[in-house]
Amino acid sequence: MDGDAGAQAEKLYTEAVHETPPNRNKLDRLVDLLCDHPRLLYDSFFAKAHEAAGIAVDIWHGTGDMMSDDNLLILTPPALWGWTVMEETVCHAPPQELRETRYPQLAQQFLELAEQTLAHPDTTPGPVVRRTIQALTRFWPEIINACISLKTQSPAWRQLYEAMLQRADSLMQLSEQSDDPALQMHLAKFLETEATIFTAIPQPGGSSRSTLSLDQLPDSHAYISKAALATRGERARQQLLRLLPSSDHMRLCNTSFITATINSIVYLMNLRPQFCDQLLERLINWYVVTNSSEQTMTHLQSVVIGKTLSIALLQLYTRRYMGAYSEVLERALDALNGPEWVRWQEQQARERERRQRQQARQRSQARRQAPDEDPHSTRWVPAPEDGQDELAYQPAPGADAELGAIATLPSSEAAGQKRTAHADDDDDEEKQMMLLEESAKRVKLGEEEKMKKKSAASEEERRQTAVDTDQEMEAEMQVALQSELPFELPSMDEMTTDARQEHVVEAIRRVVSGSERVRKFIEHKRVLHSVDTVSGPRLQTLANGLSTNSKVLEDSMVMLVRLVTNCYIVFFEASRTGGSPAHMGASSQWNKMHECVEGVLQSIIDAPRTQYGLAMIMLYELWMSIVVTDPELARTPEKSDSEYTVLALYLRWCERIFDAIVACSMEAASQQVEKAASAAETADGAAVVPQQQPEHDELLLEFIKDVPYLPLALLSKVEACLKSPSTAALGFVTLERAIEQRPPIFSAGLDILLTYSAHPDRATRVGCIRAVKKHYPNGASAQRISKMASSSFKMGVERATKQSAEMEQKVAAILNQVDDVSMTDDVPMTDEAVEMRKTEAVEKKKADAFALRKQGEQAIEAGLVVHMELLLALSTKNMDLLSVVFDAYKDAPLTVQISIRRIITPLVKSMVNAPAKIIPVLTQFPVGAETLAQRMIFLLCSDATRVPARELVQGVLGMCDERNLDGNFMVFLVNGMDREEALKRLPSIVGILDGSDGPRMLVRESFARLTTSSLNRPSVLSPTQLLMGLHDEAVVATGQKAVEAVGVYEAMAKPDGTRVFSTPVFDTALKLLAEQEHVSPLMLQTADAYYRRRGGPAGTVIKLLQKLIERKVWEMDDGMVEVFVQSFRTMLPGTLALVKTVPHDALRRMVEMDAQLATAVRGYVSKMPDSARKPYRWLLH
Repeated sequence: MDGDAGAQAEKLYTEAVHETPPNRNKLDRLVDLLCDHPRLLYDSFFAKAHEAAGIAVDIWHGTGDMMSDDNLLILTPPALWGWTVMEETVCHAPPQELRETRYPQLAQQFLELAEQTLAHPDTTPGPVVRRTIQALTRFWPEIINACISLKTQSPAWRQLYEAMLQRADSLMQLSEQSDDPALQMHLAKFLETEATIFTAIPQPGGSSRSTLSLDQLPDSHAYISKAALATRGERARQQLLRLLPSSDHMRLCNTSFITATINSIVYLMNLRPQFCDQLLERLINWYVVTNSSEQTMTHLQSVVIGKTLSIALLQLYTRRYMGAYSEVLERALDALNGPEWVRWQEQQARERERRQRQQARQRSQARRQAPDEDPHSTRWVPAPEDGQDELAYQPAPGADAELGAIATLPSSEAAGQKRTAHADDDDDEEKQMMLLEESAKRVKLGEEEKMKKKSAASEEERRQTAVDTDQEMEAEMQVALQSELPFELPSMDEMTTDARQEHVVEAIRRVVSGSERVRKFIEHKRVLHSVDTVSGPRLQTLANGLSTNSKVLEDSMVMLVRLVTNCYIVFFEASRTGGSPAHMGASSQWNKMHECVEGVLQSIIDAPRTQYGLAMIMLYELWMSIVVTDPELARTPEKSDSEYTVLALYLRWCERIFDAIVACSMEAASQQVEKAASAAETADGAAVVPQQQPEHDELLLEFIKDVPYLPLALLSKVEACLKSPSTAALGFVTLERAIEQRPPIFSAGLDILLTYSAHPDRATRVGCIRAVKKHYPNGASAQRISKMASSSFKMGVERATKQSAEMEQKVAAILNQVDDVSMTDDVPMTDEAVEMRKTEAVEKKKADAFALRKQGEQAIEAGLVVHMELLLALSTKNMDLLSVVFDAYKDAPLTVQISIRRIITPLVKSMVNAPAKIIPVLTQFPVGAETLAQRMIFLLCSDATRVPARELVQGVLGMCDERNLDGNFMVFLVNGMDREEALKRLPSIVGILDGSDGPRMLVRESFARLTTSSLNRPSVLSPTQLLMGLHDEAVVATGQKAVEAVGVYEAMAKPDGTRVFSTPVFDTALKLLAEQEHVSPLMLQTADAYYRRRGGPAGTVIKLLQKLIERKVWEMDDGMVEVFVQSFRTMLPGTLALVKTVPHDALRRMVEMDAQLATAVRGYVSKMPDSARKPYRWLLH
């Protein structure tokens, strides 16, 4: 059978891999076949899978361009298939005969390939990396379980455990560094696995005993440390919580990743309930913080994540073994207040009522069906009346069994009640209370039925009265509309003056009469709508919320507007014909007409939300009159300057309605903010999660969109919203959407948003900046936006410069008083006491100056942030704007420069993964802005574990070459260079040393980056190569700086405390340096310093001196000979044996240069035998 399966598997494999691209369906079928016949995995298919995955990894990690789409399409499917097959092989128990032989070998190959894959995750396709993590996650508990259950001391299994431990460390490190949400989702599952299996189960039955836990590990295992694994479990739990994003940590703000992480945390609480308190508190606190900030999560993300968290915690709450933690879960669910939790409580309430009714029916039925009284049975009898025999209070037959059945119900299932830690023990009292409640309900039911019958007649009568009144008002209004004859406008030129005046009076009368009826009708409808008594077949509810009959109210409003328009036309025609305008004073009929119309308008203004439809009817009808009577004026309404026109009336009405709507919207927004603030307060010591962000009021936006003509001057009234923090969101959200949906107001709305983009309140400022940023840099107003942002920034710098100068003057005035401290006390004091008092006064003055400076710097930075945030936000889309920052920076005082460097930090850090955007501006910085450019380079390379982007390294190096810049610009880039570049730039880096601590720290950091390997690549230079590089001619040419650089290098230590400049490094470097054609004095100075400071081996130095003697050091330059003589003297007496190898002329020169050396050599020669001493007689005499 296995033979047939093997042939079928070979056929499937051959067909799948020979297609282009490889056939994924056939590879999946092959996996299913191998799982059904696992013996094939150990025969040949593990080797095929390992080869498929290994070849792909080797190619992806090669030097060619192997990440093209074609290569990915061809290599990825076999690699994924290979990892699946290897996972199925190592994650299942092998046959008994292969347990100690074949299986450990395969598992070791699996782990080695995993190490190669994870060594370069950036150059490996994401699906393969994630599949590798998934396989390791599944293999980790398998290897732990095997090492525990086998109870063997085999070195093969120990090697497997130690290798997997290293892979687990790599995954933990990857989880701390990766920016890929898809990758972190699988790493979260790995962390969940570690946190679960490396923790003890709190009590039997608390979770499934089949789950691997720390309980199953013996306390004294041969090679597995129980304490070390417990530490790993705690670290995994902490890292799992750290994966949740925050406002300062936005790289993983992805909905799928966050929901997956939340599910992992909740599942961990499900398997290990003892961590419920710890994990749940931090999870809820995280949700409180992120959900209250729009910058961290969008509204949609908040909804999805809140629903996921609510469902997960509700499922956890319903687990029976979570009873001990029910109160913690209940507080969290109450805080979230999700619809699932509310529905579950309602369902439990209904279930409890159903059970109570069922139990009551069972008890009633049991009483009715009880047999005749048995002499041995006991039952409850009412209390005896006077004169009767008293009976004991005893239970009825079968009551014990019934109470026992009721007691078996878990108290945690009581509907409408949250699970508690204590059960209700007083069941008898509960039964009695239920019987009393049923009796009371029956009595109340009868009374309620009587009251309903009595009130039904009055209710029907009241409704009929309301309907009759409504019909009467409708009829009256319709008669009024129909009774008015059509208004005709005769030619004013043909009428006499009295006739014109009479015509004007008639037009005014019509308006007064109509406005009174409309206002009366509006009031009636408002009252009718408020009591909700309108009924009848003709009732209509409009979109604006008004209840009207056949839209009579709307028709009346249209008629009133037309009457007002006709009145205006008649009035001004009469004025034009008569030669002078008519009287329009306070006592005129014209004023009376306006008062009546204003009364109608006031009824709308008093309730702009409910009367919105009527307001639109008024404005549209009035605007239509303007269009019909004067089309030219309608096209250019801003050119009209007369206040006695229909247009002026429209503008006045529009302004009043707009003011009312703004005030109404602001009031609603303030109430929402107050409600949200009260809901966010803590109750009973538990934090309450604020509800979802409320929807912004649409009334103001709808008016701006719907009104036929909106004067641009009215738009400035929205600024009232922006001036208050509680209504700022209403303002900038309305403007943001209005300028998109109504183009004519775009320019005016954008000006307002730009103005408040420098508002002191951060929430207002950020909201306006976000709205402006949508229209940049592709919009037509991009240039205007850039100019405004630049002007605001320059204004901020000017103010900050002025504040800095004032602060410096105040600080200088305080410090000048330090030298002018006088003693005002007349009490005689000793000189020592006087000096002490003076010292105290001086210190106090200095402290005051320091406090004043700090306060001033904070104020300067706060002001700069206000004026700089818009420019920085726009710079993410147009990095050329940073040139404005550079230009202002170079002339700013030091305090302002420090603030700018601090403020710009978040923007530059956000460019770490895409430095190509910022390089063109960075490399063109003006003279005087060097410190800002250096700060930006440092921020782009601040993470020493990451290799700087190649384009950044090349751009900065090219800038340094072109502009002849010093090594300060290269310090943090060295780990992104190759070996040749690093050695070439080493003299520039050493050249920044000047004997002070600052440059020494920079050079030390540069050396550390050069000699430290990262996750994706080895170190640029080995310690030996760096030491040799410091002895290169170009470095030696820097003179004393080279000696200082060697001292910096000699003092460096690794993270574990060991020295980088170790003896093997010293020996190897000196041997190689001594073989070079040109030998510098620095080599001997290094050797001498190492010997004196660190107690290094003398033999290495003496051998170096011997090598120099062989190379005839006395023929080299004088500086080299001088250093050689000093080193020769330092190593005495070990170097005396070398005296015989030095020619006499050279020896004479050496002793003449150093008197101590001459004395030592003379003593050594004097002790020689006579035959050996003879050539050195000149030295003795």
